[in-house]
Amino acid sequence: MRIVAAVDRSDFADLVVGMVRRLADTDTTEVLLLNVAPREADMLGRQLSRKEVEEPVPEELRDRRELLDRLAGELGASGIACSTLLVRGLPAQTIIQEASRWSADLIVVGSQGRGMLYRRMLGSVSEEVLAARRFPVLVVPGQVDA
Repeated sequence: MRIVAAVDRSDFADLVVGMVRRLADTDTTEVLLLNVAPREADMLGRQLSRKEVEEPVPEELRDRRELLDRLAGELGASGIACSTLLVRGLPAQTIIQEASRWSADLIVVGSQGRGMLYRRMLGSVSEEVLAARRFPVLVVPGQVDA
């Protein structure tokens, strides 16, 4: 099974990885830990294409790289094959594109459980990924019973 686990800088990253650990079979599961950073303006004034963040990582994105490395280390210590990707783009769109590029069987995302007004004004990444209906999606709530 191939799982794309979308993590951000929030406390929910640990919950998402915990759920992936529960789902993963150490012999057959591959995990892509994905963090989507804000788009970066190009010479036309806005980012038009996918931009993978490579070394050296810009200062403003180092915490994202460190998060991915820490989480990958935890999964690796559990015997789960894991790779990481830090990319700039629109969060929901990029998650779906990377899952497609990676031939994922499942996307795992966190949900902060914000109210309807917040979602109407700013949107919800987990809801947008679900609405695309291109992959099975597991949404991990902000609090998970053990």
